[in-house]
Amino acid sequence: MGLRDLVDSTLSEIRLAANQQRRERVAVKPFLNDIAVAGRLHAESRGLHLAVEPGDSAWAISADPQVLASAVTNLLNNAFKFTPVGGRVVLRARSTEDQRLLIEVEDECGGIPASVGDPFQPFGERRGRDRTGLGLGLSIARKAVRAHGGDIHIRNAPGKGCVFTIDVPLASERATASPGVAE
Repeated sequence: MGLRDLVDSTLSEIRLAANQQRRERVAVKPFLNDIAVAGRLHAESRGLHLAVEPGDSAWAISADPQVLASAVTNLLNNAFKFTPVGGRVVLRARSTEDQRLLIEVEDECGGIPASVGDPFQPFGERRGRDRTGLGLGLSIARKAVRAHGGDIHIRNAPGKGCVFTIDVPLASERATASPGVAE
């Protein structure tokens, strides 16, 4: 799973740098359910529970599914990495009144210490004892989400955990692809 995630992240980074996104209309619920299949295996291998709340069947976004899936997967992998055995990670989607989709990954990591600095900086020293990964996941995730007209926000709950939120525009009912983006 780790090798697959590394390859996916690398391919996403290359496609973003080359501006070679393949946008399409993506139904949110099946998109998140597909990500959850691999996520559940990863969670179980670490002794965690993954809960999925994929949202409304009518929600769709204009996205490059591989690139955006890489961002969501990076957030999930971080949640799995820092949540203690027996803990719970939640992947959920919700919409806002101003036509935005919020994809949240909530963990039980205990919160991000104030001394960490910007967790989105590449190669940051926030890994603690777990030295797996390269320190690029959050940086790649942010680039991927920003390429989709959105951003990532963190809600830190010291002593409990974090909620990483991907905020992207919902697709209009007629939108299928974005002009100017490679098909």
